[in-house]
This record gives sequence, structure tokens and C-alpha cells, in this order.
Amino acid sequence: MNEGQNLDPAEAERRSALRSRIRPLGADTPDELFLPFLDLCFNWSMDKPRVEVDELVERDDAAFYFKDWGRNGDIAVAAYASDPNTGDAAENDSVAGSEPEIVGLAWLRLAEFDAVMDRSTAAPEDTADTEASDDGNATDTTAEVGPRFTGYGWVAADIPELSLAVLPDHQSQGIGGMLLDVVCTLAKMSGFPAVSLSVEDGNGAARLYHDRDFVAVGRNGDADILVRRLK
Repeated sequence: MNEGQNLDPAEAERRSALRSRIRPLGADTPDELFLPFLDLCFNWSMDKPRVEVDELVERDDAAFYFKDWGRNGDIAVAAYASDPNTGDAAENDSVAGSEPEIVGLAWLRLAEFDAVMDRSTAAPEDTADTEASDDGNATDTTAEVGPRFTGYGWVAADIPELSLAVLPDHQSQGIGGMLLDVVCTLAKMSGFPAVSLSVEDGNGAARLYHDRDFVAVGRNGDADILVRRLK
């Protein structure tokens, strides 16, 4: 892709300002920071029963995506409401001098080694996970997930799964695409050969991924498993 070419000065400036608001998160990031974005991932469709955050905290499939953050291979990048380095408070940053609100998040996680080993020795019917995760990360809210859960978009032991969400008031501003570009760059720098994700049928976020070289490699329930090779 040649997104950076032939941009008018105003658009180039807008993208530069947006890029300045994106920062990686450290291994000490509290688990609770992920919850509003995990909520969006699981509840992307208004046509499906809502899964409340309290339930997500207790579910093994949801916990896979954020619990005990800082494991080997975990990568996360956040988009802030304003540039964290300028000290300029956004309108919704109520406490003077506080860090700006995080309005978008993209993160990668590998399946744990023991879970992958269990999966490799299980019968095919025992490893049939069901659905999704992304800007629209989605998921079958009725799925029964056992101890072998390795992620709805699992492909291989060395390929982390992507989750991405942007708060509703900040969508359609290019934040999701910028987060995706940055997190994939960090994954490449970390030596990962690819990243994967799962996106349910009907989720409009699929266009974002296809536009950025993700390709379908399989199905998981009512979702496509997509992979982007990192060249």
C-alpha cells in the first residue's frame, strides 16, 4: 500500500497529528484498561444478546485476551484523545495534568504453550472454537470454551492474535487503521512472521483488514480467520 503518497498537506498534517497520539503500552498495563475495548470486541453487533463486562471478566474465552497482561509476546498500542507529550488536555480529560483518555486500542497475544500443546493432541472436534475478535472483534456468546482455548483467531503457535477496538465517539477518524499499522510494525520488529484475527460475518471492520493485506485462511463458526504476513 502507498497510503502516504500523494496526500494533500492538510491530510498529511492530520495523519501526523493522529500518529503522535499513538503510543505502545508496557507490560505493567493493568488488566482493567482492556475491559472497555474488550466489551466493544464482544458486543460489536446490536443484533446479538449483550455480554456484560462483569460476565466477560469471568469467562475463560474473554480472559484469554487480557488476563495477566505482560506475558511473553504481548504487544499493545493505544490511541489517546490528545498527544500525551504535549500536556494539552482533551475535553473529556477532567483532571488537569492527567494522562489523556485512551480512545482506541490494538493488542496482540500468543496462545499459551500448554494450551497449544493440548490442542495439538486433541481430537478435531475438541478444538472447534467458534468465533471472533477485532475492531469489531466478535464472539459467539453462547460458546462453551474448554481449557484448550487458544483464541478465536488462532492459526499457529508463533502467530499472535490481534484484537482492536475504538470507542464509538472516535470511530471513522482513521484511528483503527493507524493502530493496526503500528501494532503490525511492532509485531514485525519482534520477529513474528504474521498476525491473525477472527472477524464475524456482517462485521464491517472486515474491510479495514482486507484493505491492509489480511487474507482469509479458514473459517471458525460464522467467522473468517484472517492472516497478514509480515514481510
